[in-house]
Amino acid sequence: AERGVPSAPRPPISLRRDWTYAVQPLGTVPHCLFRHEVNVTAMRAFVRQLQAPRSEMPASSSVRHTLLEQQRALAKFGVLALRADDLAEILTEACRLVGEAMRTDLAKVMELQPDGRTLLVRAGVGWRPGVVGRATVRADGSSEGFALDTNEPVVSENIDTEARFAYPAFLKDNGVRAMVNVIIIGGEGKPPYGLLEVDSREPRRFTRDDVTFLQTYANLLAAAVDRFQTMQGLKGLVAEKERLLRELQHRVKNNLQMITALVNAQRRRTESVEAKAELQSIAERIETLRLVHDKLCAAGEVERVDLAPYLAELSGALLKFHSDGAVHIDLRMELERAWVAPETAVPLGMIVNEFVTNSMKYAFEGGRGIVGVKLVTGEDGAPILTLWDNGKGFAETPHGGTGMRLINGLISQLAASAQWEGHEGARLTIRLPRAIVRG
Repeated sequence: AERGVPSAPRPPISLRRDWTYAVQPLGTVPHCLFRHEVNVTAMRAFVRQLQAPRSEMPASSSVRHTLLEQQRALAKFGVLALRADDLAEILTEACRLVGEAMRTDLAKVMELQPDGRTLLVRAGVGWRPGVVGRATVRADGSSEGFALDTNEPVVSENIDTEARFAYPAFLKDNGVRAMVNVIIIGGEGKPPYGLLEVDSREPRRFTRDDVTFLQTYANLLAAAVDRFQTMQGLKGLVAEKERLLRELQHRVKNNLQMITALVNAQRRRTESVEAKAELQSIAERIETLRLVHDKLCAAGEVERVDLAPYLAELSGALLKFHSDGAVHIDLRMELERAWVAPETAVPLGMIVNEFVTNSMKYAFEGGRGIVGVKLVTGEDGAPILTLWDNGKGFAETPHGGTGMRLINGLISQLAASAQWEGHEGARLTIRLPRAIVRG
C-alpha cells in the first residue's frame, strides 16, 4: 500500500536539532556532527565505529548482508566527507553509495532553492541527460513538499497507484515506480539543505530499516555539506580581506607617490643647499616605502614581498635620484630571491637607501666608483644582505650621522647581526634571522 512513514512503533527518527535517535545495529550518529561548528574528531570516531566488526547481527543472512552493505556505505561516505573539498564530488558519491546500499536504480540529492518551495536536482546517479543540474520539483502537492512541511520521511511504494501526491514528468520519463525521501538538515539556524531521495524502477516496499538507514545517511551528508559551506564561507571572508588589503595598498602607494612629488616640488623651489639636501633625503625615504606597496600590488600579494626585484628597483631609483652627481658610479647587484613580510621589507629598503645614498654622496669625492648590493641565502636558509662600495672607506666603525644611526636602529629592529668593514671601501654585512623568510 502507498504510505508515508509507518504509524507503527519504530526507532525514533525525529529531525529535532539534538539528533538523539538511535539506530541499531548501524550505531548512533553523534549529535555534535550536526552542530554548526562541525566536529571533525567526532566524525572520525563515528566512521571508525562503522568500520569496526559487529558481533551482534540479525540471524537472517540476507538481512545481515544488507545491513553490512549499508554500514559499509556509511563508512565509505564518512571517509569521503572528511577529506573532499568539492561539493559536487561529495553529493555525487553520496548518491552512488546510497544507491548501491539500497539496491535501487536511481538516487539523487535535491537542493532547496532560495524561494523555499523549489527543489533542484543538484546531484544524482542513473538519470538520463538533462535531469541533474536542471530538473526541478515544486514543493506544492509533491511528496518532496510533504517531507519539507512535516519534517518526516516519505515513502511511495508504487507511484502509479499513489493518490496523495503529484509527481514530476522527469520521474516517469526515467521509469520511476517507487521512491523514498528524507530531509537533509541545514546548519545551525538555517533551513534544510534539501532532500536525499532513492528511486526504484520497480514497485518496492521500503522497510523501516531502509528508512532508518537513509535518514542516518542523510544526517552524515548534512554534516558534510555544512562542513563544506562553513569552509567556503571562511574562504570568502579571507578573499574579501585580501581584496580590501590590496585596495588599501594601492591607495597607500598612490598617496606616497603624491607626497614624494610634493617634496620634490618643494626641493626644486627652495634656494637653500642644505634644505635641498634634507628634502631629497626625505623624498628618497618616502620612495622606499612606496616601492614596497608597489611590489605588493604588482605581485597581487598581501603578506610577502620578493626582495630581489624590490631591492633592484630601489637601488636603480636611487642611482637615478643622484644622476647629476653619480655619472661615474656603477651599480652592481647580485640578488637571490627571498620572500619576506612587508614589515621586514620596509626596514631593509631603508637600510639600502641610507647606505647607497651615503656612498654616492661621500665615498668617491666626485670620481669613479662602484656601489654593490648582494643578497644570498646562507647554509642555514637565512638571508645575508651585503652592501658595499669601493670608495675611500673609513678607519673606525661609523656611528655619528643621522643615516648611520638610522641603519643601526633598523638592524636592531630586525633582530639581525651586522658587521662593518672600512678597508678598501665600505662594506656592511647583515645576517637576517631565518624566521623572517616567508616561503
